[in-house]
This record gives sequence, C-alpha cells and structure tokens, in this order.
Amino acid sequence: MPHPKSPHTLVSQEPASRFSHCFEQGPLPYKESQIHRDPGWHVWCGALVRDPASARYHLFYSRWPADKGFDAWVTHSEIARAEGDSPTGPFRYAETLWPRDEAGRQWDDHCFHNVTVKHFGDKYYLYYMGNFGNGEWWTHRNNQRIGLAVASHPRGPWIRRDSPVLDVSPGAWDGLMVSNPTVTDTPDGRYLMIYKGVADGPTPLGGRVLHGLGLADSPEGPFVKHPTPIFNFDDSAFGFEDPCVWRENNTYFCIVKDMEGTLSPTRSSSLVLLQSGNGTDWIPSRPLHIIGKTLTDSTGRQLSFERVERPHIFIEPGAPPTLLVAIQPHDPHEPAFNIRLRF
Repeated sequence: MPHPKSPHTLVSQEPASRFSHCFEQGPLPYKESQIHRDPGWHVWCGALVRDPASARYHLFYSRWPADKGFDAWVTHSEIARAEGDSPTGPFRYAETLWPRDEAGRQWDDHCFHNVTVKHFGDKYYLYYMGNFGNGEWWTHRNNQRIGLAVASHPRGPWIRRDSPVLDVSPGAWDGLMVSNPTVTDTPDGRYLMIYKGVADGPTPLGGRVLHGLGLADSPEGPFVKHPTPIFNFDDSAFGFEDPCVWRENNTYFCIVKDMEGTLSPTRSSSLVLLQSGNGTDWIPSRPLHIIGKTLTDSTGRQLSFERVERPHIFIEPGAPPTLLVAIQPHDPHEPAFNIRLRF
C-alpha cells in the first residue's frame, strides 16, 4: 500500500458502515453494570457470543493475577468465561477454560491471551494467543503464536489444538512472533484472519510491529498468508494494534488502535475505523475516530484512562452494536477491566 503524504486528510469515498451514524454519535454513557471486574485479577480483552437456545450471552476474556503486575499478561494470562442476560451485562464469572501448566509441555501452556470467539455454522471457534517461556518477559513475548479451540456450545467442552493454527514464517515480516487474531467470513464462503506479527530484528524487541492477513477454506484453517503486510500507512515501528474485523455485504470493516495518532484526527492514541473491499487494501472509513481514552459514565463524569484497547464488536440483527474494550486505569494499583459500550 502506498504511504500517503498526509494520512489525516484521507476521506473514504466508499460506502460507510451501516453503524456509521452510531459511531458518529459516540458511545452512550455507561453504567457500572456494563463493567466486568474479577476481584484480584486484571481483566483484559473481551468477546461476546449468544447461545440462541437459551438466549444467554457468554463473555470470554483474558485475566491474570493482579499481584503479578500489569505486565504479567504475557506470562500468566488465562482465558475465562462469564454469563449474562444481555450484551451489556452484568456478567458473572463461570469458569476458566484451561489451567496454566507450569511444566510447559505444550507450546501454549504458560499463557492464553488475545481471545476472540466466533460462531460459524453449528460450532464456536475460539482464537487466542498462546506462549511458553522461562519467566523472562521478552522470551514469552517472542514465543507468541496463534491458537484455536473448537466447541459445539459456549460452555464447551473446548477442544484445543495441539499446534498453532497460525505460526511464524521464518525470514518473513512475521518471522519472530504472531498474535492478536481476528476472524470473519468472506462473501465467497472462506474465512479471513487479520493478525499482528513482528519480524526478526535486534533482540529482544525484534523488527517492526505490523499486521497481516490469512485466508482459509475452513474456520479451522489452514490460513494461507498474504505475502505483504496490511495497514501499512506509515513507516513507524509500531503504528497499529488490536484489530477487530467484521464484514457487511462485500465490504470489510476493522477497528484498530492507532498507537500514536497516525490516522486519528485527535493526533493521539485512539480507536479508529478502517475499511476494505478485498481485505488487503485498507483506507480510513467514515467516521474515522471511534473513541479515545476518555469515556463518560452514567453520572455525566468524563473519565480518562491509561489504555483503551482490544476492541471487539458484537452485532445482533436489528440492534445497535455493542463495543467491548479493555481499560487500564491511570492508578497502577487499580486492576484493569472490560467494559461493554452501547451506541
């Protein structure tokens, strides 16, 4: 993709999302019941599915012990499930899907993170990042790979694959690590995955943080990678993060975290909306800016946060979208939480 001289001036001429009016108005003030916390845990990510038989909603999220510190997401995260009666909640913790195995016999035994869940056909597909390591932060970070578990019901049992559904490609732009999967179906009946990758480079950081695309005939893969990265709007070392992709007819939409305001009209870290007709070539959508790091609660207070990340869109027919995001408060002693925003 060409690097535009001034990405802030780009305006999409393509059809906008059917939710554009909602996004332009911004999220409604949120209530405490829209927040999910687990006492003693940092809560991150967040993906929703609905069981049509029971009309119950299932929230899948990542969590790790708060006493380990925020950065322990890469060494001690696990995936949990909670249940509720509406998309906004409240939700109650139900179970942890898989225990962390200190022995590290499998490629993902030390960490389960970046969870997203999709319902295709009669099955549920849970994509996640897994890793193992020696306890040193960068070792775990650089061992990140993308995993998959499959179930016939949100309550499981979830059958986890023995090997990654998407691995690194040595010598390529994603030769060091891959993570942050997001998946949607395509108009021709295939499945499209967008993911984050890092190239080999000076240790321990590696090369640039970029995003790629893979296509498969089945939700279980194998995903054939597009040879070059997407979202390559500039030459920054770490321009974007946390994609969430969905399809509306023949157009793909994706919310990403714009790390430094490369595209955002605020010129600061924000969640922005992109769109594509083919999955490989992306342009800013309308509206471009979704939310920043400030939200309004039901009392009218504007609250700012250290991080607003991991967007996930939950869509039900005839209803406005629900946007899930993970929040890290400014206070380092306050655990992170998930919030579900309505428009």
